[in-house]
Amino acid sequence: MGMLIRSFDWSNTIIGTPDTWSQSLLTTLSIILNSKFPMFLWWGPKLIQFYNDAYRPSLGEYGKHPEALGQQGEQCWPEIWSVIKPLIVQVLAGGESTWSEDQLIPIYRNNKLEDVYWTFGYSKVIDESGKPAGVLVICNETTEKVNSFSQVESAKNELAFIIEAAELGTWDLDPVTYKFVGNDRMKAWIGLSPDEDLDLEKALGAIKREDLHKVKDAIQGALSHGSDGNYDVVYSIINPLNKVERIVKAKGKAIFDAEGNPKRFSGILQDVTEESQVQQRKDEFISIASHELKTPLTSLNASLQLMERFINAGTNQNLLLTLANKATKSLNKLLHLMEDLMNVAKIQQGQLALNKTWFNPADLINNCCEHIRLEGSYELVLKGDQNLMVFADSRQIEQVIANLVNNAVKYAPQSKRIELNIEKLQNEIKISVRDFGIGIDPEKIPHLFDRYYRVESSGLQSSGLGLGLYICSEIISRHGGKMGVESELTKGSEFWFIIPIE
Repeated sequence: MGMLIRSFDWSNTIIGTPDTWSQSLLTTLSIILNSKFPMFLWWGPKLIQFYNDAYRPSLGEYGKHPEALGQQGEQCWPEIWSVIKPLIVQVLAGGESTWSEDQLIPIYRNNKLEDVYWTFGYSKVIDESGKPAGVLVICNETTEKVNSFSQVESAKNELAFIIEAAELGTWDLDPVTYKFVGNDRMKAWIGLSPDEDLDLEKALGAIKREDLHKVKDAIQGALSHGSDGNYDVVYSIINPLNKVERIVKAKGKAIFDAEGNPKRFSGILQDVTEESQVQQRKDEFISIASHELKTPLTSLNASLQLMERFINAGTNQNLLLTLANKATKSLNKLLHLMEDLMNVAKIQQGQLALNKTWFNPADLINNCCEHIRLEGSYELVLKGDQNLMVFADSRQIEQVIANLVNNAVKYAPQSKRIELNIEKLQNEIKISVRDFGIGIDPEKIPHLFDRYYRVESSGLQSSGLGLGLYICSEIISRHGGKMGVESELTKGSEFWFIIPIE
C-alpha cells in the first residue's frame, strides 16, 4: 500500500500531491502503513481514503480495491454511507470517539454484497491548527467469528431440539468441585421445579435404594485414572413427590486432562420404563407360552398312551370314550392357543382381513354360547334388540363375543349369571357382556387390551397367553369401532364394543 500511495496520481484530488501534505497527515500515514493491524483513514472535507495492507483483504477480491485509494468516502461506500456517515460527522464535529463490536455492515466485495461484521473504533486526527482533519478507523473484521458463533448457537439449538424431541434428561458433573447440573426434565423426574437448584446428593437420593450402589460404582469407574471414561448404567429413580418410578438408561463420558485427571463428566438420561415393561412382558410371555402349550400337550400325550394301552388290553368302551373326550379337549386348547398366535402374527403383518356379510348378532350370540347353556351351570341372559342386523365379519365378531363370555366364566366363578345386551346407537351397534364377579382392580384396567397382559386377582390363576383381549380390540379396531370396559371391585365387570352397522 505504501508503494501504491507513492505511485498514485494525487494531483487530481482535493488534497493535492504528497509534497503539499501536512505533517499530521504524513505522520498518521506512517503509523497506518507500519501497523499490522487493519487501519483506514478519511482525510479532509471530502473524506479522501487511505488504508494499509492489513486492511486490504477486507475489501475482497474484485471489490473496491484499488479504486478505494484516494476516492471520496461517499463515492466508495454508497451501500453503507447512511450508516457510517453519522459516525464520521460526530467525530469530526469534536465528539467522542466511537466503539462498535461485531457490528453488521454489509459491503460490496467479491462481485456481490456480503454481510460483513466488524469490531471498530472511529477517532479524530488533529492537524496543525488543532482542529479535526480526519477520521482514523482502527478495525478488525469479525465475520468468521460471528458466523462461527452463529453456527455454534444453531448447533446448540438443534441439539436442544433433539434432546427435547427425544425426551432426554441431561446432566453435567464437575469432578473437581462436584457441582452438578441438569436440565428441567431431569429435575422434574426427581421432583424438582425448573427454578430449584440441583446437586449430586439430590440426584443420588432419588435413585432406588437397591440400585444406588450400582450407580456409584459406575460413576467411580468412569472417573477412575486410566479409565476410558465411558458411563453406561440402567437404574430406577423414584420421584419423592408423587412416588412415580421410572427406569432410566444413563450414558455419559468423562474427559481427562493431560495428567489423566477427570475434568468434565457429562451425559444423558433416557426413560426406558416402557421399553423395560415391554421386555418384561415378552419374557413373561415366553414363560407363559411354554407352560400353556406344555400342559395340553402333556395331557394329550398321556391320554393317547392310555388309550393305546387300554385298547390293547380290551378295556371297556366307556373308559376309552372318557380318554378320547379328554384328548379332544386338550387338542382344542392347543388349536385355540395356536389360533391366537396366528392371529397376532396376522395383525402384526396387516393380514387380518375382513369378510363382511349381513348377519343377526342375536343368532350369533345364541349359537356361540350354546355350549355354556347346555352345561347348565351358568345363566346366560340376552337383552336388547334381537332383530338388529349388522354388516361385519361374523366369524371374527363371534370370536370377540366368545372371548368375552369365556372371560366372564373364568373370572366370575362364584356368579352364575352373565348378561349380554344388544343396543342400537344411531348408525352403530353396541354389544356388551356383563358378569357379577369380583371386578377388576382400577390400576389394571388401562392394560387389559395390551398384548401379553394377563389379569390375576383374588388368588385366581389365569390361563392363556394374554392375547385374547388384545386380539379382540384389534378386530374391533379393524371394523372401525372401539372397545372398552367398566368395572367395580366386588360388583363385576361389563365389557363392550361398538362397531358401525354397515
